[in-house]
Amino acid sequence: MKFSNRTYLLGCLFLLFIISSFYSCKTDTASKPGSTPEVVAQIPQIDKLDQQLTDNPNDPNLYFKRAQVYFKNEGYDEAIQDMAYAMQLDSTNIEYHHFLTDVYLKYPKSYQALLTMQRVVALHPEDVPSLQKLGHLHLVLQQYQEALNTLDQALKIDPQNASTYFLRGLTLEGLGKEEEAIKAYRFSTELDADMIDAWIILGQLYQKRDDPTAIQYFNNAVRVDTTSIFALHTKANYLQQTGATQQAIDVYRKIILLDPGYSDAHFNTGLAYLELDSTQLAYKSFDLVVKTEPTNSQAYYYRGLTGELIGKLAQAKQDFEQTLNMDPIFQPAQESLKRVTEILEKQ
Repeated sequence: MKFSNRTYLLGCLFLLFIISSFYSCKTDTASKPGSTPEVVAQIPQIDKLDQQLTDNPNDPNLYFKRAQVYFKNEGYDEAIQDMAYAMQLDSTNIEYHHFLTDVYLKYPKSYQALLTMQRVVALHPEDVPSLQKLGHLHLVLQQYQEALNTLDQALKIDPQNASTYFLRGLTLEGLGKEEEAIKAYRFSTELDADMIDAWIILGQLYQKRDDPTAIQYFNNAVRVDTTSIFALHTKANYLQQTGATQQAIDVYRKIILLDPGYSDAHFNTGLAYLELDSTQLAYKSFDLVVKTEPTNSQAYYYRGLTGELIGKLAQAKQDFEQTLNMDPIFQPAQESLKRVTEILEKQ
């Protein structure tokens, strides 16, 4: 592929930026190419890649692979360093830019992430995924007008891209333009009926308006992926809030079958059973929350409440005490503990 002098200069400037960004966040001496910093030196995959780099020190993809291993193991400085070497060898690889952006976001160094994507878009102004990622970064940084400008640029190149319209909807929501956002979300689903996130957000927006058509959007999200915990949870939450309590419980059961350790489903099931005055079943649900998420103070409180209702006063007292150990200023627990203590003292 032939590159212009402008492209070459942009690549050189980008490389200088990467290297200077890396050294500005470190005070120790950087490792040489092919060597492994002690912080993650015990990872077997790293040992193998170290050896490969010793044999092939000019292979950018090996640095990229090692950076990915570092990234998975939270070695962000090391990942940035390896990407600097990879880009020194190949500054035109779009995948390298995207990955480095992800590293910066995880660090988090959002400004460096933004600069990284601005440079890759300068190198590849017709690359729609890069424009989408840059637009998303502007959105994360609440630079809404910049996000719209970038996404509109992407739509000029590919006017039928569902993901771009979805990102445009998020941006318009950020600007408070809800009606325009809904149009963007709906158009994204017209272009791609499997846009699960768009279906969920549409459901939430119509739920906020007390519009019963919200359930249709939640149903569409579940249709796209019947195993999506998030899609099922948003549907169950809608059913619970609109009074379809038993239907909500049925959906929570599906979630629990998919993930028995998903404590939110157990917790909301407990609340739903309380609405139905099924205190024994509610108690079992809150008990499961305590067992799956023992740091959840609300679970102890509600297990205490239901325990009190079914006559387990001593256990309820312990639950209220545990709630207050975790959250000393939680007034409902203070009042409940006082009430149960007085009852027990009179017995």
